[in-house]
Parts: sequence; C-alpha cells; structure tokens
Amino acid sequence: MKTPVIDISECVLCDICVELCPDIFIKNQAGYIEVSDSFPEIIDKYLNEDTFTSLDADGCEKELLIKRLEEDINDVIKSCIGGCISWGEKTQTDNI
Repeated sequence: MKTPVIDISECVLCDICVELCPDIFIKNQAGYIEVSDSFPEIIDKYLNEDTFTSLDADGCEKELLIKRLEEDINDVIKSCIGGCISWGEKTQTDNI
C-alpha cells in the first residue's frame, strides 16, 4: 500500500503536516512526527461520516476517499518546510 514516509533526520518539527492532516500525521510522546498506522481505520471513519452518504454504494466512495487522502498528503509533501515527507510502500514487516 502506498503510504507517506517521514525522514526524521530531515524533519524540522514545524508541525505543518499535523495541522494539515491530523489523522495521518501525529506527534508521538517523544515529540517527533510519525505517520499513523491506521489507514484502514481512517478510511472506515470517513466512509461512516455524512460526507460520503450521498455517493453511490458500489465501492466508488472508498476509491474517492483514497484519492482525496492522497491529494491531501501531496499537499502536505509540497508544504513540508524540511522536505522530509515522501511516498513509500508499506510492507508486512514494517509493523514488526
């Protein structure tokens, strides 16, 4: 799955990513920015909100949501002062 990746060595802790996408980018207890592991839960959360109830029920809403999230994350990547955010691929061993 395509997922944003943060190069902590380049992060200047400006919090722009957290402000623009607080469900995706979080500040951990140590004060560093990290990417939330809960993409599936985030998609489910947004699909359950009224925003998407007017869309047809053939699965298009999930694709639309993913596209909107990707656009939002692209905006974060462009806005990042440190240039530390990019796209990567999440593997099964990333959470081990």
